[in-house]
Formats: sequence, structure tokens, C-alpha cells
Amino acid sequence: MKAAAVIAAGGKGVRMGGATRKQYLFLDGKPVLARSAALFLDHGAVDQVVLVVPAGDIESTAELLRPYCPSGSYKLVEGGATRQDSINNGLAALQPEADLICVHDAARPLASRDLLDSLLESALRYGAAVPVITLSDTAKEVDRAGFVVSTPPREALRLVQTPQVFRRDIITNAYRNAYRDGLAATDDAALVELSGNPVATVPGELSNLKITSPRDLDLASFWLEREKEEGI
Repeated sequence: MKAAAVIAAGGKGVRMGGATRKQYLFLDGKPVLARSAALFLDHGAVDQVVLVVPAGDIESTAELLRPYCPSGSYKLVEGGATRQDSINNGLAALQPEADLICVHDAARPLASRDLLDSLLESALRYGAAVPVITLSDTAKEVDRAGFVVSTPPREALRLVQTPQVFRRDIITNAYRNAYRDGLAATDDAALVELSGNPVATVPGELSNLKITSPRDLDLASFWLEREKEEGI
């Protein structure tokens, strides 16, 4: 089995409230993007890693990553107007050898190797796999005015994380169909679902949080410290 990874690092990170994009911020002495990339760069089954960065950021990103990621171990490409456009650019930059494609958000720097192994195994078997977290709170569907429309049973709901892993033909066909039909989605699995392919789930990780605010950086630092204490 050969795998490749596309890491979406093209976001503006406006919710962080600072001038530096969230993927370029430092988490315990290492850029968030470098931590996210390391999951794939250090995995023996992954032989291609494409980082999709904002337009104009290729040189500065290469300079930022130089002390942390071996030169030549990854490829930088420019993103598009939307996340979907950026992932499409990343897919187009991959070499054809990979059987499985991993799609990951740069803002999730703490996904574990165990999680990636589980996703690769599941995607190899079912064609598509995503990590999910069960809900502990009741969920409400609301309308645009903020009024409750319904209360779906939380037993059937999950919070979805990345990385998401797909058989190559499934994810490329899903993107091709999306652009042909004018479809848009907030994650890659949704495009696969719209193409009629089943998507398997594996248990996600609470530590695999997405960095969207300064508080998330503090929480991520806590998880890293906890891993050090437990010798993980």
C-alpha cells in the first residue's frame, strides 16, 4: 500500500485575531504546520506530502519549515479561493503512484500515528474513512433567525475530524463530479457521499483539536505536555 497526503494550509485564520496565520503560529517551539506535516512525513506508508498554502506564501513557508521538515520531503503548492479549490490543487500536484489519499487540515497538529494507521486500514478496506467523535451534549437544528427547528437524536450524530483517507479513484472522482455539478462542501467526505460512495468511521481523538482561537493553542499545549508526562 502506498499513500499520499494533501494538507490544507491555505486558510486565513482570521479568528485567531493576530497578523500571523494560524498554521504558521508556534506550538511549543514548533510551527503548527510542521507538526501537522510530521504525521505524514514520518510515516512509512506515505511517500508524497503536498502542502497547500496561500497564494504568495510558498517561499516564506519553505523558509519557516526548513529547520523542522527535511528539504525535498514535501511539495508546496498555492491554494485557491476556497478550501475545496485548494484541495483540488493539491490533488492535481500528486504523483500517480498512491493507492490512498489522506486529506488533512494543517490546523490539526496533534493527530496521532495510531489514528492515521486506523484510517489507512479502514480506507483500504472500505474505500473511504473519517475519524469521528460522539456528542456528549444535545444538539439542536436552528433556522437563520436562531430558533430551534428540531432536536435530532445525538446517538446518530458525530463530530468529524481530519485526516480523512480515501482510495485515490474515489476522491478524484468525487472532486471531478463536484466541479461538474457545481457542488460545494465543507469537508471532503461530504463530496464522496454526494458521489454515492459509503464512508466508514473510526473513533477520533479528543486531543486532535482544530486550532481556531488562542484558547485552542493553550489547549493543544496542554495535550502535548500530558503526552510528555505519560511518555506517549
